[in-house]
Amino acid sequence: MPLARAPRRPHLLHRVRDEIQTHNASIEERHWWFAARRRILRALVDGLAGGRRLSIVDVGCSTGGNAGSLSDAHEVAGFDASETAIRIASQRFPKARFRQAVDLEPIRVAARTADLVLLMDVIEHVEDDFHFLSSVARELAPGAHLLVTVPAHPELWSAHDVASQHWRRYTSARFERVWRDLPLEPRLVTHCNALLAPLVRAARKLRGSKDPAHGSGADLAVPAAPVNAILRWTFEREAGPLVRSLREGGAAPYRDGISLLAILRRGAGPCPVLDKPTEVPRDDHRPDKAHGSA
Repeated sequence: MPLARAPRRPHLLHRVRDEIQTHNASIEERHWWFAARRRILRALVDGLAGGRRLSIVDVGCSTGGNAGSLSDAHEVAGFDASETAIRIASQRFPKARFRQAVDLEPIRVAARTADLVLLMDVIEHVEDDFHFLSSVARELAPGAHLLVTVPAHPELWSAHDVASQHWRRYTSARFERVWRDLPLEPRLVTHCNALLAPLVRAARKLRGSKDPAHGSGADLAVPAAPVNAILRWTFEREAGPLVRSLREGGAAPYRDGISLLAILRRGAGPCPVLDKPTEVPRDDHRPDKAHGSA
């Protein structure tokens, strides 16, 4: 920047708009994307756990669907900046613990004793994703894991990203650059939501900038039951290849997809907290902060 930086304020978590939180809570038990993603998440967590009961921290837990789906077998704590999301999550999933967090301090504390930290579709909401991820990774004990997902392909930017207040969609190189200088060992880095990628691309192109009927701006509406079931079944099929790749290593199971996924293991030694490097291009998009901090 040409001007001197102001002192860094406490790093704020993004607060997704209440109307999106409420809408998502009303559909996430049924909608194919949420349901299949929970199935894939559970398979990956089971693969990491190996029969153990894990301590899991879900950062940006929203209305609790992922945390709740794991709370029967693991100790799960969910954090979100939205008071509305935390209230809904606490009512829906009493086996998990939920807490509002508008900065990173309570998350840092929780991460120190966590076996696994989830950052699922979180860091695209944060202006300085390098600072955010490294601040969490610094607190992890050696051997603990991070599971990170982000939206892929900047060319797929749409009204959904605007409504969700994203700063960016990721290329593979931009995604991997976030942890490159940290003591994090990649155990699985791959695209996902791959089998349905052509269909999602076509739907985004057809919709363009139109706002869906539910009015949140996000493009999540439950399709007709037979279509919903087929989409869920198709997406869920990715669980097997992802778990095998995690277990056996080797090449990423999917070279293209609507999302990117990484499972990273904390190595030994100190972990620096890093600001976004100057050589990383500035994001083209700047969310409307009137609806929440990023």
